[in-house]
Amino acid sequence: MSRALTRQVAQIRGALMAGNAQAALAGLDELTRIAARRGIDTPTRDLLEPALADLRTLAQASLKGAQQAAEQVRAIVQAARSLQTYDSLGQRHVNETRANAPQRF
Repeated sequence: MSRALTRQVAQIRGALMAGNAQAALAGLDELTRIAARRGIDTPTRDLLEPALADLRTLAQASLKGAQQAAEQVRAIVQAARSLQTYDSLGQRHVNETRANAPQRF
């Protein structure tokens, strides 16, 4: 595999490991441009396919982690919106609170 392709695969891998999706996408675009410009012969393809499969696995793991984090944030927000208390008899009482929903700016 050429040095440029190897370097680009390493940059994409680093971006995925760092959780930088935009850098990973930019790296994939650059990898595509390099491959289109120089072409890919059979030995290069044989080396590139496992590297791309590894990148795909990393991207899927990153997506799964992001989805789990989003679920945890939703659970935290839901817990923050309700206040659970217990009375002297051990009965649980749930009081809904009117907390403002988080907003993106």
